Amino acid sequence: MNKKNWLLLILVCSIAITSFNSCKKNKDDEQTDSGPTEWERSVVFTNDPRNGAASFTINNVAYVVGGFVKNEGAVNDGSSFNGKSWTDIEDFPGTARQMAVGFAIDGIGYVGLGSDGKEDLNDFYKYDPTKAKGQQWSKIKDFPGRARYGAVAFTLGGNAYVGLGTTKTDAKFSDFYKYDPKTDEWSQISSSFKYKKAFAFAFVIDGKAYVGGGYANSANLPEDFYSFDGKEWTALPDLKRDEASFTYDARKYNAASFVIGKYAYVVSGKSGSSITNSVWKFDPSTNSWTDKHQALPADAREKAVAFTIDGKGYLTTGMNGSFIFDNTWEFTPVR
Repeated sequence: MNKKNWLLLILVCSIAITSFNSCKKNKDDEQTDSGPTEWERSVVFTNDPRNGAASFTINNVAYVVGGFVKNEGAVNDGSSFNGKSWTDIEDFPGTARQMAVGFAIDGIGYVGLGSDGKEDLNDFYKYDPTKAKGQQWSKIKDFPGRARYGAVAFTLGGNAYVGLGTTKTDAKFSDFYKYDPKTDEWSQISSSFKYKKAFAFAFVIDGKAYVGGGYANSANLPEDFYSFDGKEWTALPDLKRDEASFTYDARKYNAASFVIGKYAYVVSGKSGSSITNSVWKFDPSTNSWTDKHQALPADAREKAVAFTIDGKGYLTTGMNGSFIFDNTWEFTPVR
C-alpha cells in the first residue's frame, strides 16, 4: 500500500473513532440527571433534627410526632406544617418514642407502636386538632399484636390497617390488624406475605393500598409487592424484574413515600447497605416502577417522613450516618 493510501486509511479511522466517542458521550449524557428541576428546598423543620418520627395528614396539614434526637434519645414533641410554616403542637402524652406509625381518619390523627430505645411499645393515642390545648390527645385501645417498631400503617374505607415491623430481639412480622375508630376495636386480618419484614413502605391510590420493600433479616432485600382492597391481598409483579418489557430493581427499606394524583413516589432510603437519593415512581395502571424523576438533590437519607400537601410532595427529617436532618424538600413532578 502506498503512502497516500496509508494516509487515507488513517484519516478514515480517525473519523470513525471520533464518531464512536461522540455517540458514546451522547449515550452517557442520557443517563445524567439533567432534566427539569423537581425538588426545591422548603421551610426548614423548626424543632430539633430527628429521624424515625411518625406522621399523619389532616386537611392538607401534616403532623410530625416524636422520633430520635441526638444526645436525647426518643422524644414526644410534635409539629404541624401547612406547606408554608411549622407550628408546635401539644406534646404526645404517651412514652416518648421513635419508629412509631401514624395515620389519620375523618380529621383525627393516630400515633402508636414504636420503641423508647429500650422497650417495644404497643399503645396508641389519637389527636383531635379541633379541641382545646391539653385535650387534643387521648388514649385508644392498645394494639393487640406483639409490641413492635418499624411497622406500616394505612387507611381504607374509614378503617386503619397496621402490620409488619420488628422487635428489639430482631423478630419480624407478616401480620396485619384492622382498627375501627367507630368502635375503638382492633381485629386481626389475614395476610399472605412471603416474608416477615420491617421498615417497609405503604401508600394508598384510588382506594387501594400498596405495601412493599422492607428488610427481612437477610442481605437480600424482599422483592414481594402487594395490593389490598380492604378484603383481599393481591400479589403484584416483584419490585425486582428483569423482563423484556420491564427491567428495574425498586427494592428499598427505611424509605419515605407520598402520593400525587394517580402515582406514588418512594424517596431515598436504603438499598442494600447504601443510602440512596433515588425517586421511584409507581404506576398502578401497569403495576410497574420507573426512576426517571430527579433524585433528591442533597442529603440522601433514611428514616425520614414524607407527605402530600396541595398536590406537592414533601420530605423532611431523617438521617445518614452521623448526620441527622431538619431540612425539608418540596417535590413537584414535571417530567
